[in-house]
Amino acid sequence: MNENKYQVFISSTYSDLRLERDGIIKAILEMYHIPIGMEMFSAEDEDQWEIIRRTIDVSDYYILVLGLRYGSKTSEGISFTQKEYEYALERKIPILAFIMDESVPLPKDKRDDDLSDVKKFREVVLKNSKMAQFWDTKDGLVKSVSISLMKQIMQKPGVGWVRGDKASSNEALIIELASLSKENRELRDVINELESKIIQKKPKVDININPPVIDEKFDSYKPLAMPKKINIDEVEDGLREYVSAVEVEEYNRSIPTQSELDSYNYEMDVVYKVNNYAVPLAVKVVNNGTAKANNVYIKMLFPEDVLIFEVGRRFKKPTSPLLKNPVSVARAKAGMGLLEMQSNILMRSNLGESLLYNIGLANESVVNMPRLRMNNQRWTKLEGNELTIKIDNLLHTREANFDDEYLIVPLRRGKHNVNVGVICEEFESQENMVLELDI
Repeated sequence: MNENKYQVFISSTYSDLRLERDGIIKAILEMYHIPIGMEMFSAEDEDQWEIIRRTIDVSDYYILVLGLRYGSKTSEGISFTQKEYEYALERKIPILAFIMDESVPLPKDKRDDDLSDVKKFREVVLKNSKMAQFWDTKDGLVKSVSISLMKQIMQKPGVGWVRGDKASSNEALIIELASLSKENRELRDVINELESKIIQKKPKVDININPPVIDEKFDSYKPLAMPKKINIDEVEDGLREYVSAVEVEEYNRSIPTQSELDSYNYEMDVVYKVNNYAVPLAVKVVNNGTAKANNVYIKMLFPEDVLIFEVGRRFKKPTSPLLKNPVSVARAKAGMGLLEMQSNILMRSNLGESLLYNIGLANESVVNMPRLRMNNQRWTKLEGNELTIKIDNLLHTREANFDDEYLIVPLRRGKHNVNVGVICEEFESQENMVLELDI
């Protein structure tokens, strides 16, 4: 038999539910538990709220009985009953709520004329207490309280109270538990000290990348400016016979959008930097640990402002979006600008064909190089700007170098972060690091 006695706080209006409260108190006493409520306090005296609050704190269960009277209000504008209920709800004390059926006939002194406050309180209770029960007679209420409280004690036993002599009989057990706890703590300290002295053999994989070097000419590419439209009426008189309105109109229609011109300038800048600043991507993988690393996988994600590509890949110079200026052509035809004409012809010579810029190969057609580079001990794979390196094993204090498969070129000055992830058989999870390239 459970020797714990549980404290049950009974909350309701008083004068209209006195008989019901007496019946509930009697039922709880017959269950050998401890009922407590406003009979022990002067509820109208707001100075007593601190006592009520402390009593709810040490109660195991909270019983709310609602009739059709709201009760006197506190300075907060709510009744003492509602204040007690909200506090029990806040403290997460198990709540058993019993609500009177509105259809029960009652004398005037047991029913408020204006039930608006009562109804609002009932709605709050029904919203927060899903298992609330309705009642219509005192006997039915007492029976429901007894059954519900018994079930609650079985399902969710509270802390409860025990006799003083029962508590003291466990003193020897308490002393033994305290002694075992102290011994356990001391043994843990010894274990931690011994573990700190054990050198665990484990690989430590470090990555190093040689950053590309740039000079003062890095940003020397001069982007094409947006040309202005030509007004045929503003063409010099001496050139009118060499330029037609149709040519001018075609030229004006062919002027690119700002987006198209920006795209062309960006591609030309990339080609310029590839031709002048691309260098071999030199990656060094070092095992600085105390054990061999097996099945090492390294993923390196380079930022957008750093271009990585395979040796042998060539970049096409983009076609200029600008047509020959008909006025310039007219000047050339009129013998006024032969040098300018030659320059324009050279500028347009790339229409219909592309200048191939080659890194390390002759000016040939584009060859699709294999993306997977393999040997017996390692392989690499490049997908976009993500480079994967696989090493079968790497002894401690040894290194593996990769410097003949890919090229790297910066597209912008500054500091760029390379996100690196390393995993091997000896690691419990992937180790991540960030390498900074200061360009």
